[in-house]
Amino acid sequence: MESSSYTILYIEDNELNMALMQHIFKKIPQVDLIGVPNAEEGIELAVSTQPDMILMDIQLPGIDGYQALKLLRERQETRDIPVLAISSYAQKGDVEKGKQAGFAHYITKPIQVKAFKELIEQSLALKKLF
Repeated sequence: MESSSYTILYIEDNELNMALMQHIFKKIPQVDLIGVPNAEEGIELAVSTQPDMILMDIQLPGIDGYQALKLLRERQETRDIPVLAISSYAQKGDVEKGKQAGFAHYITKPIQVKAFKELIEQSLALKKLF
């Protein structure tokens, strides 16, 4: 079995959303998905593991996704890691706010798996992961 080449950190407090993402990535041996339920743990893990990408819910307990992104950008260890927002806030203004805040991409829920797959492949510069 091929070992993981990429690590993606997923910060999400909803267990069903976490399970869906684990299911999506389960069939991809090149990617190791690590999930945590809040931004505080996510930031700590991002600093220590240096993931290739961070997927982050906006609505999190405690520190929300926008505050977490700001903290990640302030740290030398994490400032260059691409962070993709995943949110149920899907109005045009929400998407623009996310992009202006510095998220690499703003993905709305429910996730469209095919488009999401293509975005991840492009972001990691991979082909045909799924």
